Amino acid sequence: MSKHNLMLIIAVAVAALAIGRLVVSRGPTPSAESGAPADQNEAAKAASRAMTFTQRKAAGH
Repeated sequence: MSKHNLMLIIAVAVAALAIGRLVVSRGPTPSAESGAPADQNEAAKAASRAMTFTQRKAAGH
């Protein structure tokens, strides 16, 4: 293997490691729901109401 090819392989490997570290070290992207706690509260209320209709009734009632 020639010196030129070896240097090219090393350069590509270093670039790949740098890009990989950059992608991994990046924090999580903010979601669309992060700025709307009121909407989450409304969604929780709606889910709670939906569960009351899907639960089985207690025996004897």
